Amino acid sequence: MIDGKVMRIVALAALGLAVAGVVGAAVRDREPFYPGRTSGAQVKAQYEVRADGGLDVTETIEYEYNQSGQPLDRVVQLRRPDDGRLDLSVANRGTDRVWKVTHLSATDRAGAPVAMRTKELDPILPPMTATGIDGWDSRLSDLVIQLGDDDKPAGHRATYILRYRVHGALDKTAAGFELNWPDERRLVENPSATEPRAPLDEVRIAAPAGITKASCTAYRSAWGSDAPTPCTSAGPAVFTPGREPAAMTVKVAVNPDGITDGGALTDGSPLSRGQRILLIVGAAILFLVLVGFVAHCLIRGFPLHLRRRA
Repeated sequence: MIDGKVMRIVALAALGLAVAGVVGAAVRDREPFYPGRTSGAQVKAQYEVRADGGLDVTETIEYEYNQSGQPLDRVVQLRRPDDGRLDLSVANRGTDRVWKVTHLSATDRAGAPVAMRTKELDPILPPMTATGIDGWDSRLSDLVIQLGDDDKPAGHRATYILRYRVHGALDKTAAGFELNWPDERRLVENPSATEPRAPLDEVRIAAPAGITKASCTAYRSAWGSDAPTPCTSAGPAVFTPGREPAAMTVKVAVNPDGITDGGALTDGSPLSRGQRILLIVGAAILFLVLVGFVAHCLIRGFPLHLRRRA
């Protein structure tokens, strides 16, 4: 038979491995994320409405590195307050408009994968350190998609094909569905969080049964100093910003034939930083109590009233 002390040592080792796994998971969740550039790229986008109400986005990106050698950051909106001011703190809880991003991939023109890193960040509260580790105090959320390698020489050019799927970009209307992408409120109503205003060179739109009406607005200044202007239409579903690249939002009435689902997605507001800290501390205390009890039982034996009677 195996000695009881050996069993206790094995059990304690297993418990230690479990604790190390929990700590390792927490550390991995806070890996450094160094910001890249949001300028220096020529972007042509295609928005294809799916039958299930999703939106397939394909961006063809020509990027030129500058002296910083930083890779390119593309920013996709994920969350904002459904009504009220966009700079509300998470302490002002309510209903939020959300967009779910899936099927994310990045390749070069030949289809070979390229370096890609992602980080969900609060645009109101920028990283407090160079690692991109920050707090979370507003009800805004963006997905930062970083493309390419670090430390490329100035003038180095790269081509990326970025693909992702968005759920929640279609709004239900009396006549069917309307595509609003990117969200206009998110772009124009909060001057302190303008990351999604990346300039585009062209937008093309497709839907299962075609579109009935489309409009596009160009925003040339990231800081709102220039008034928005209508895009130039190169066809019923092709838009360009005009004289120079600009952030563009499209509003498209989509023929409902062939579309089985759609509509805005909403969710409750995220927890505040203080609430998250309380939950983490509470869970950690319960975990330590459990670990202490198990260790005590393994080292000194189970309490008499819990031992199996002979």
